[in-house]
Amino acid sequence: MNGKMALAYLAAAAAICALAFGGYSAWNYADPEYTCVQCHEIKPSHEKWKNSAHAGVSCVECHGTAVSNGLHSLKEKAGMVFSHFSKDVSHSDIKLTERQRLDIMERCAACHEDEFAKWRKGAHSTTYANIFEDKAHNSQEKPYWDCLRCHGMFYGGNIHSLMSLDGECESWKIRDEKQRGLPAIPCMACHQIHSEKPKIPNFENGEKSRIPACAVPRTSFYSRADGAHFRTDRLMSVKRYLEGREVGVSQDPNAKLCYNCHSPNWTREAGTSDDRTPVGAHEGMSCVVCHDPHSNSAANSCAKCHDSSDEKYKFKPGKCPKFALGAK
Repeated sequence: MNGKMALAYLAAAAAICALAFGGYSAWNYADPEYTCVQCHEIKPSHEKWKNSAHAGVSCVECHGTAVSNGLHSLKEKAGMVFSHFSKDVSHSDIKLTERQRLDIMERCAACHEDEFAKWRKGAHSTTYANIFEDKAHNSQEKPYWDCLRCHGMFYGGNIHSLMSLDGECESWKIRDEKQRGLPAIPCMACHQIHSEKPKIPNFENGEKSRIPACAVPRTSFYSRADGAHFRTDRLMSVKRYLEGREVGVSQDPNAKLCYNCHSPNWTREAGTSDDRTPVGAHEGMSCVVCHDPHSNSAANSCAKCHDSSDEKYKFKPGKCPKFALGAK
């Protein structure tokens, strides 16, 4: 009798576990209209998702489940449920943490393998340590709050919680050892997951050397100050000057994205600070005419427009053709 009872209890427990697992799996992959969106604060995000390029991708593919990252994600999801019932939560209160964004970024790589691989090789995959513990740069300019506008825009604290800035620049260090190796410019610095579907017009007259403005671009700029993404075609173009003359700049939305971080100093003089505005023969060209959008590499880009047999335009590792400011 005891043996039969034990087997019965074991079978009942197994059935309950199977039902719970099956129900949870069904919940995760069910239409969000009947799951996530039942929470009012999620509805605006759901509406954006329905009209986005990722509309065919289920929520859990990017955001994970309550057990995706073990106890960490279980605690995270439990906190969301608790906040939903205990607080008056609105959509504007929902912000992904840096950790959550980096988790999503790893999932981006599952579909965008080529882009992710290029990003990993490029300068934009740089870490917090490379940026904020650069002694040569720190000797010229002390890290301050605006550094986080482009490097570490998803960091949850401020420059003083990030770094110890006492003493001389040689002793300035990032406080949290784990933070040092994190990417300072992750995918979502330039891409919004719930963005509208890109609508790219055809090249005019088949001229593929020209980069047309996008009707709806693939890129978005994340503003740390606003805590929101902005479509790159809606970004402003700041005027730049070269020896008193206004420099023509590309209106390609992707170039506008670059301009927001690679910008001149207060004088607006081309070439100052971290500005990379093309001048001379390349004035008005979009950044992505020469640079790969993800790896930033400009290798062999000259051959797109110039005779590649000309020694002057052949790519040499570590050496790029130099053109003087204003040269034609």
